[in-house]
Amino acid sequence: MGEKMAEDGRPSGTRPLGKAALVVGAGALVGLAVEFHALGWTSIPGNSCGGRYRPCPEGTTPTLILAFVLTFVGFVGLTIALAAFTRIRPGKAVPGALVAAGVLIALWPGWQAYLWMRGPVLDRAWQSGPDRPASVRGVGAWAVGEDGGTVVRARTDALVAYDSGSGDRGWVLRAPVRESVCAMSEGIVDGIGLVAFERDDKPCDTVWGVDVSSGRKVWERNLTGRTPLYGGGGVLSADAGVAVALGERSVHGYGLTDGAVRWTVKPTAAGAGGEDDAECEPVTASSADGTTRVAVTCGYYTDFHSAWILTLDTATGKELSRRELPVESYLTAAAVLSAEPFTLLVQEKDERGLAAVLSYGDPDDPEREPVTIPLTADEEDLAVTATDPVFAARPVFRAVVADGNLIVAAAKPGADRPERVAAYALDDGRRRWHADLGTGVVALAPAGRDRVAVLGESQRLWTLTTGDGTRVGEEDGTTVRDISFKLDSGPQLVRAGDGWVIVNADGGTYPPALAVSP
Repeated sequence: MGEKMAEDGRPSGTRPLGKAALVVGAGALVGLAVEFHALGWTSIPGNSCGGRYRPCPEGTTPTLILAFVLTFVGFVGLTIALAAFTRIRPGKAVPGALVAAGVLIALWPGWQAYLWMRGPVLDRAWQSGPDRPASVRGVGAWAVGEDGGTVVRARTDALVAYDSGSGDRGWVLRAPVRESVCAMSEGIVDGIGLVAFERDDKPCDTVWGVDVSSGRKVWERNLTGRTPLYGGGGVLSADAGVAVALGERSVHGYGLTDGAVRWTVKPTAAGAGGEDDAECEPVTASSADGTTRVAVTCGYYTDFHSAWILTLDTATGKELSRRELPVESYLTAAAVLSAEPFTLLVQEKDERGLAAVLSYGDPDDPEREPVTIPLTADEEDLAVTATDPVFAARPVFRAVVADGNLIVAAAKPGADRPERVAAYALDDGRRRWHADLGTGVVALAPAGRDRVAVLGESQRLWTLTTGDGTRVGEEDGTTVRDISFKLDSGPQLVRAGDGWVIVNADGGTYPPALAVSP
């Protein structure tokens, strides 16, 4: 029997529905082609990408390939489908509606497919304008609040607060006339940050307590001179309502909120009541859990006497214990990498002397030797500090102490830069794990509980577990777009909500601060 015809002469049944479905499907292919073209080309930061230092996001290449394939297949298929449909259903309105429906139907699945191909991405959310005047330089930064809602960047002439979400400048606190920021506390305690200033070729001896919520100077104290800066920070610290400041051959305690004098300690080469009168200088200090530990060197540069770790009661300044540092020459670098557990970076003037990270399981037990993790060994060289430019007042270290490990950037023997992250156990000094990244380590920072974040030169951000170095998320890291040529050689990475704020020391050539977010 022949096909039953409707009264208007067109065939009835399922054939028109099948032809309509073909038009919708071809429209969907065209919609996917247009969508993939738009997503693929706009995913390229700065209209160019590729290579070691400007990688394209993971899904860019497959997205563009699919866009071109679907363009050809979709338009050819659409032409055929429309011709077949209009033979049984003449007109333009219905075919056009079917094509539009296909395009709309494809948008959501296309977007999800693109996200799957691309993988996780952090985009540049904002960047601050260049430092003015151009002669100033960034010297440190603080994150304010648990979520890093505000980032305070210190430059030689001022403290500048930025909103981490929008990049808007908040308050600005200017340095005294002709003075520059020379020291900062490691962090914020009870809403107060500590900052010190110096005049040209003069001691770093003017200390301010700053309310970081408003940028208001709360108090000021002038010290009696300051020892030479060792490039490791630790001049100022705070804990238990006390601000601790290192002066010339002395350690001072002030009320954290009012600057009132609490105590002053003058370290000596001998214990309390001893007769050794060698002059001693405090080098670096940290405060935590009610105690302050101070690294002290005694004797002059050419006449080294001894070096010590003094443990003081932060509230009273009373000496609780002391133990000798295992060095035999003047210290050229000393920095506290962690207050608890106490972990100290030490380098001697003697080229055959100690150059290591010292881990103290119990700093107050003189009989217990510290665990020594050499900065250079057969397997790799530890790159704890960044190259120039560096933050002079609050240095940035490519090292994190967490989960019983020292997690640090490291370079293979003969390499000119660190391209791996390694973890050394603080209880025995053995390497527990390492992760080769295939690109230079730009910055390393805590990323929450039992996590560490590593920013690479290839614009990738890895998240590793601190216990065993397992990569969390994508094996090849998260792509960070549009930050190429915007980072100096030693930026600071600050966690801010779901994203990150990156702070540069060189704010003339590079943005002083910029943020990336999902």
